[in-house]
Amino acid sequence: MPKSSIRTMMVAAAVGGLCATAPLAQHGGPVHGPAPGPTSIGVPAGGTSVPMLDFGGRPVVEVMINGKGPYRFILDTGAHVSVVDTSIDEELALAGAMGVRAASPDGGQGPKVVTLDVLRVGDASVGGLISAVMPLHQLLTGENAPRGVLSASSFPGYLVTFDYPGKRISIKEGSLDSADALSSFEYQASDSLPTVPVEVAGRSTRVHLDTGSGGGLTLPARFLEELPLASEPKVVGKARTPSGEAPISRARVDGPIRMGGFTLDLEEVSFSDVAPGPVPPTGQIGFEVLRDFVLTFDSKNRRFRFDRAAPAAVPTPASP
Repeated sequence: MPKSSIRTMMVAAAVGGLCATAPLAQHGGPVHGPAPGPTSIGVPAGGTSVPMLDFGGRPVVEVMINGKGPYRFILDTGAHVSVVDTSIDEELALAGAMGVRAASPDGGQGPKVVTLDVLRVGDASVGGLISAVMPLHQLLTGENAPRGVLSASSFPGYLVTFDYPGKRISIKEGSLDSADALSSFEYQASDSLPTVPVEVAGRSTRVHLDTGSGGGLTLPARFLEELPLASEPKVVGKARTPSGEAPISRARVDGPIRMGGFTLDLEEVSFSDVAPGPVPPTGQIGFEVLRDFVLTFDSKNRRFRFDRAAPAAVPTPASP
């Protein structure tokens, strides 16, 4: 596995952990799950569409905050709270979120929580968006590194579409029909993040749907003992989050890998016990799977749909 891919997995795990391990408390009571919703959302009747930029396989959009920017943000289904880098907080002198605080995984003092008065993505705007402030620049490095993470759940009542083959992000008003468990899926209100069912060599489980991951399919480490493997597992790196550190192993699985009605063509599966905070490890599906699909996300109804892109047409040779 290339070193760059290992680093991508480590950064994705760390960013996901940062986003998911900042439980919020409002008016004295803990809120374990999504941050309080925005106070307003404005999207044109025809919706809006912007380029899907890229950072290690993670979809990136340019946003304006309080009229300043643009700033590059990862658009992440695996984050239930948005995050801005400390440099943006300093640059814009962001106001603290009244009545809202964050706690660390061990119950101590968490990161600063701010309110973004207006965040814009293309022609869409979100008002009163609650965000955590964290030193993302310590994790996301390199040319054009993102300076924030925008939770894909920031647009309840609207469809957020990740067109990976077309490299576009669109936002428009609407909702998805009931899930059919083949190409469209639903997750429970008790799920802290969206989960999708997968079947690996006959073993069924659910993993996080995580656009913030640059990897493929990652399963908890216990599956190394539960699944038939076609190769010896090899440790390829370590994943680090605020809740700890865990090795990442890779191996080929002896059997098909399915996601609903789709068969996934994956050479190897990753195994790691990295988890968002104190919850048990669940696993995740990231870019190496998602890049073949158009993903539509409906956070209000806790549904999402996959549409597999048609393969590129092969030109037919001209007749002599």
